[in-house]
Amino acid sequence: GLFPLHVVCRHFVFAKFFFEDEQDSIDLFSTLQRLVNISSIDQHYAFYHQPTSNVIKSKQGWNVFDPTREFERMGLGTRTQAWRITTINNDFSFSSTYPRIIGVPARISDNVLKHAGKFRSKCRIPALSYIHQQNFSSITRSAQPLVGLKSNRSIQDERLIESVFSTGREPPLPGHQHLIIDARPSANAMAQTALGAGTESSENYRNCRIVFSGIENIHVVRDSYLKLLECTTIQSVDTGPVTRAALDKSGWLKHVKTLLDGAHMIVQHVHVYNNHVLVHCSDGWDRTAQLCSLAEMCLDPYYRTIEGFQVLIEKEWIAFGHKFSDRLGHLAKDTRGANQSPGTTSSVGSFASADICYPNTAHPREVSPVFTQFLDSAYQLWTQFPTHFEFNEAFLIALNTHAYSCQFGTFLFNNEKDR
Repeated sequence: GLFPLHVVCRHFVFAKFFFEDEQDSIDLFSTLQRLVNISSIDQHYAFYHQPTSNVIKSKQGWNVFDPTREFERMGLGTRTQAWRITTINNDFSFSSTYPRIIGVPARISDNVLKHAGKFRSKCRIPALSYIHQQNFSSITRSAQPLVGLKSNRSIQDERLIESVFSTGREPPLPGHQHLIIDARPSANAMAQTALGAGTESSENYRNCRIVFSGIENIHVVRDSYLKLLECTTIQSVDTGPVTRAALDKSGWLKHVKTLLDGAHMIVQHVHVYNNHVLVHCSDGWDRTAQLCSLAEMCLDPYYRTIEGFQVLIEKEWIAFGHKFSDRLGHLAKDTRGANQSPGTTSSVGSFASADICYPNTAHPREVSPVFTQFLDSAYQLWTQFPTHFEFNEAFLIALNTHAYSCQFGTFLFNNEKDR
C-alpha cells in the first residue's frame, strides 16, 4: 500500500502526499518537522529567498509607505493646520511599540505628550490615524488608560483628547457626540480595571460618548479559527463543501460581523455626524488596527487601490506595532539539547499509529489570526462592492499567504523598533 503524509497549513491550504516507500514519507516528515520549528529570525525564508526571473522584481515595497507623505496626503500641514508631526519617539524611547513619526494636535506640546504617555498602557497615547477630507473629522487610536480601581485620571490625557476633538472643520450634528470606542466587551474592560487599567469615564472626557464594540480577545478568536480550520481540513475537502452548521459552530463569521459593525459605527460618525472617533482596545495593536483599517477603507477610496491598501497595512498594522511575529507564530521555542523532537506528538488512530507534528511556537498564547480576520472582513466588503476596489480576492489571499510564508520581510518582527 501507499504511505500517506497530510499537511494542513494555517492559511487554509491542504496537501496530501502518498509514497510507495515508507522511508521517503518518514524523511519528508522529519524535514517538515525541522522546518516548521525555527528558533532564530535569520532562519526565515526571507533571508535566503532569491526571486526567479519569472517573478516581478521590485524594490519599491520598502518605500511604498512614507508616514510624512501620507499625513500630507490626508491634509496635515496642507489643508489643515490643526495637526502636527512630533518626533518625540524618534529613538523609540517614548514608546517602544509606536512608530517614529506620530501625528498629534498642533496645540499639544511634547511635554504634555510625555505626561499623557504615563496614563496609557505602554505609552501608546492617542495618535492620528486618519483625517477625513470632507469635514476634517479624525480617527485616532491608542491603548487603554491606566484607570485602575482608584479611578485614576490624567489632566494631560484629557487635554490631549479634548484637543483631538476640536480639530474638525464642521461641528457635530445636533444630538451626536464624539466617540471613544473601546473595542472590547465591557466585561473584559471592567476586568482590566482590577489590573490597574480599564476604560475612560465620560465624566472626565467632555463632549463624547464611550461605546464598547464587543470584539472578543485573541484567545477567543484563536479558538474560533482552530474550529474553522478543523471543519475545512482534508477530510472535509474529501466529503464536499463545508456545511453551514460547521461554519456556524466555529463562530468565525460572527466575529467578522462584530468587526464590520464596529467599522460601520466609525464610518457613520465620521462621515455623517462630523464626529471625531478615538479607538482603543487593551494595548491598541489588534482590534484597534482592525477597526481603524476597515473604517478607513470605507471612508477613503485611496485605501481601496492596490497601492493604498499597502499603505494602509504599513500604517495601521506594521508602523503601529501589530505583533506579527507573535500573532503568526513565526518563531518556535529553542529546543536544542532536548531529548524529544520539537513539536511532535504521537496519537493512536482507529487503524494505526500516526505521528503528528505541530509548530512548537515560542509564545503559544500570543498566537492569533488577527490579520487573517481583518483580511476576511475586507473580503466581505469586496464581495458587496467589487467595483469599488482596484483589487480582488486574489490579492487578499496572496497577502494572507505571505504573512505566513516569511518569504518577504514585511510581516517579520513585532514593531518598527525591532525592524
